[in-house]
Amino acid sequence: MGWEIELRDGRLHASYGGISALEGLEVSGEDLKFSLEPYGRPYSVPSPGGEQVVHILRLVPEGPGPEDVLLEAFCGPRRLALRLYPRKPFKFELSGTVRWGREPYLCRTEPGRFGDVVQAALGPADSLLCDSIFDKWDDRLLKLSSWGKASLKALPDGRSFLVEAVLSTRFGTTPDLLAAEVTEHFISEGMSMPHYKPYDRTHHPLPPSGWCSWYCYGREITEEDMVANADWLAENLKPFGLEYVQLDDGYQGETWLDWNDRFPKGGKWLAGYIKGKGLKPGIWLLPQAVGKKDTKLLEEKPGWFLKRPDGSVFRAFGNYPYLDPTDPEVKREWFERTFATMVEWGIDYFKIDGEGEMHQWYALCRENLSDPSVTPDEAYRSWLEIIRREIGPERVLLICATQWRAMGYGDACRTGTDVGVDEEQFENALRATFSGYWMHTIAWYCDPDVLIVRPELPLERARAWASLLGLSGQVLMASDRMPELPEERVELLRRVFPAQDIRPMDLWPRRPERPYPRIWDLKVATSWGRWDVVGLFRWFEEDEPEVEITREKLGLPAGRYMLYDFWGKEFLGELGEGRKFSLEPGSCLVLCVRPFEGLPLLLGTSRHITQYPDLLDLRWDPGRGVLLGESFLVGGDPYEVRVLVEWNGKGYQPLGATADGADVEIQGEGPVLVLRLESDASRKVRWEVRLKPKSSG
Repeated sequence: MGWEIELRDGRLHASYGGISALEGLEVSGEDLKFSLEPYGRPYSVPSPGGEQVVHILRLVPEGPGPEDVLLEAFCGPRRLALRLYPRKPFKFELSGTVRWGREPYLCRTEPGRFGDVVQAALGPADSLLCDSIFDKWDDRLLKLSSWGKASLKALPDGRSFLVEAVLSTRFGTTPDLLAAEVTEHFISEGMSMPHYKPYDRTHHPLPPSGWCSWYCYGREITEEDMVANADWLAENLKPFGLEYVQLDDGYQGETWLDWNDRFPKGGKWLAGYIKGKGLKPGIWLLPQAVGKKDTKLLEEKPGWFLKRPDGSVFRAFGNYPYLDPTDPEVKREWFERTFATMVEWGIDYFKIDGEGEMHQWYALCRENLSDPSVTPDEAYRSWLEIIRREIGPERVLLICATQWRAMGYGDACRTGTDVGVDEEQFENALRATFSGYWMHTIAWYCDPDVLIVRPELPLERARAWASLLGLSGQVLMASDRMPELPEERVELLRRVFPAQDIRPMDLWPRRPERPYPRIWDLKVATSWGRWDVVGLFRWFEEDEPEVEITREKLGLPAGRYMLYDFWGKEFLGELGEGRKFSLEPGSCLVLCVRPFEGLPLLLGTSRHITQYPDLLDLRWDPGRGVLLGESFLVGGDPYEVRVLVEWNGKGYQPLGATADGADVEIQGEGPVLVLRLESDASRKVRWEVRLKPKSSG
């Protein structure tokens, strides 16, 4: 393991551990290119961290230029440094391709500059604030730096990056033009999580999106309630991407398979009913315990139960009696039978609760286990393995709550405690998100708990909560009495469902306390365009009213950028040198930030907060004066596309619009053209807007 280099056609190629990492590194500067050639043979230098191999290379100009510049490549076990030895003042540049694993994450790993801005990515996006690439499959981090300026840009394939470095030099200094440093075991050792395993998203490419009964019905939930909500969800939110309908605590009788009188038709019938609506049934359970405090199993199966050091039955969550997971009969008759039966019923989503302290309980009771030779972690993970085997990879397993010892088994994990409508309970969603988001899509999908939008919550706070979930792409489970929800609250849900394929760009845990970050920058990249969706938040009254954004804060390259208010559907002009926005307590502002390279310019669409899943293609044909697009419309949902067609006295005026399979109309809002489309059924729609240059007179 370590760095090695070779020269091919005057360019430098570097591999780490025998795998190509840096390809085609080319040195240039001041309109001059250099080829690299050996300057003597490489040699080894011993060092405390391991042997380093030094290659001295000469920069050969491909034209008139400095001919006495040397570059030394130090190839160590973890670090590669490309060090210049200049003779005269000169501005050097370097560029090449970086490859780092099969699912690389462009990221930063410490707050550094603008650490109060949270960054996330949807598609092969990039940021000037990011200096590292994380390979989650090998748990390996590559950090790139320069004594000058270094940047990484994601390439369209999503698996490679363009690295560029710029450095001004003069005689008497020996600066690093580029350095590449590897951190092995970034999570397992660096975060002290020895059970870390990368999450394979093959079976679940998107986080779960659905509904949970707990925060609106509690333990009083009934079969009739489930049916009413399933009916409503199938009609109103299934078209917008909601998939799961999850029954929480309150159904169980003597066991998780024996349901109480509020569910007379039982679990199999309910699962079938939900599936019949085109949705996927989910269930809550506490598999490590019997969900009845005075269960008759205490007398019938006394050997099944976990015993404290004093011999009494161990009780924790809900004061339920806990089971001994090392007992062979418990494994077979409880864990295997429970989950095998629920799979037969058709359950597709399993939320298992009370997980956070399980290893601690097994440590306390270890001497009284049926098999005391197993460690607490082994005891816990043994029954997770049973569950995973019984339900298979195609069903979702949600670990509730934070339990890194479940890595490798859970598809999703709750990263905080229960939320609610009051300020303190709402804050739990912030604590969970900001402290745990760095694990999202890497170890599992993060679940900061449900989204509540009912009228008990002020509308502005409900919008801010929905915006946080929509821009972070975490597990998205609504939890209100859906048939009773007012239209303005339903509209919030339509614009954030379903959860999108968003990944973190900041790989460190933020403090779970006030003040929380107030800028969430989602960077989006598609085959036809790049943009940022920036959420500005004033979480609490104590937060300053104003939030400022600048190009530098958002990690954007030099250029002009236009702002569009997603919720307010309003064009807000240019970003310029920066903009300040004043917010009321508990409110948010969601801005679409787009690079301005000319007219016409897409400002935003109405379907989803990310502006991502609906607009499939967009092209401007200047020869014909036609803006061509393809969008996915949800049946019955009016769809709007806003385009800037005039700015600084120049622009276009509309001649008309057509759409294949949808009603279409266009309308002007000052310098903005609004294209409205509507279809009775959900479908892809190709559309065109014809424009002509606006006369100067």
